[in-house]
Amino acid sequence: MAKLGNLREVQVEDILPELPDVERLDLAHDTAGRKDELFLAALGFEDRCPWIPDLLADSGTYSAAHGVFFEYATNESDNDLNRPKLVPAMESFCSRVRAMPCDSDDYPSQLRTLLRELVATSDSPGVTFDISACSSKLLVTTLTILLESRVNLRIVYSEANLYHPTEREYKQDPLKWTTDEGMGLARGVSSVMPSPDHPGCRRDMLPEAVIVFPTFKPERSRAIIAHVDQSFLVRPKDRVIWLIGDPHLPEDHWRADALRAINEIPPSAPVHEVSTFDYKKTLETLERVHRPLDCMYHVNVAPLGSKLQSVGIVLLWYVRPEVSIIFASAREHNAAQYSEGCKATWRIDFGPTVDLLALLGTVGELQLTQ
Repeated sequence: MAKLGNLREVQVEDILPELPDVERLDLAHDTAGRKDELFLAALGFEDRCPWIPDLLADSGTYSAAHGVFFEYATNESDNDLNRPKLVPAMESFCSRVRAMPCDSDDYPSQLRTLLRELVATSDSPGVTFDISACSSKLLVTTLTILLESRVNLRIVYSEANLYHPTEREYKQDPLKWTTDEGMGLARGVSSVMPSPDHPGCRRDMLPEAVIVFPTFKPERSRAIIAHVDQSFLVRPKDRVIWLIGDPHLPEDHWRADALRAINEIPPSAPVHEVSTFDYKKTLETLERVHRPLDCMYHVNVAPLGSKLQSVGIVLLWYVRPEVSIIFASAREHNAAQYSEGCKATWRIDFGPTVDLLALLGTVGELQLTQ
């Protein structure tokens, strides 16, 4: 008979080594002969939007039965500049290509219907999801739908060559990036919406807390904080926790201090720096921050950080489904000063999503130790 002393609870830290790393995308090795059922990408305004589809088209070694590109309701004319590049590239390796509006209320049901059709005709169909031009809302929603489907999932990502603001731009005119009136990366908030796919569980009417991944304009962070509890804007105490992005390139580390200044984060506020690139570090840090809050507060997450941080947020939700995720959409983005070029392409091979969810589901289980 096992002794109680030989039982231990599985922690997030225990499963991290079993999650796939973010690795360089090597087209010659990684896509040669690969045949997916579905390729997903977003039609955005950044230079890197068509980068990976262009590379796949040029390689001539990758194919997909279906291709879907997501269309945003904002910055339509800016996004359309990339349409002549993205769509023909996808048509060269996808048998069928269709657009799917992603800001409509029925977008999740449309994607779920498509995935059900694919799963019905193929055992664990291959899906490649290019997150390069995805908003945090689109990425979180789409990845959640993919994880709940029985697919074989690969994420690919093109990293921008230059992100605005540069250090020089920020120091020349800090107010441009901090005030509501200044354009910066975006202007205004079109909506604040709790994610219908990540409602969380409000147990015993617990008080609220919010974990914020801030961005370079403070409006959306403030809008989510006010949505959770209006009093947090003036009396946040220790119930607004900030997760500041720590860029993986040394020359970009100044951005962490700029985020503190832009979002007027007081020195006494609970703040944690977390990699903008390593989704596993995001998952690990979120779990560490959430642990002392559990059973004391209802925890909300504002996913306004990097794309790979959003991947970590989705995985956290499968470990802690009691957490709520809240989106805030910008009214307008500044397409002319967002990012430029592409310097590297990356991949995360998650494999069968049923296995990934099984691994995440082991967190909290009791296991025998030797």
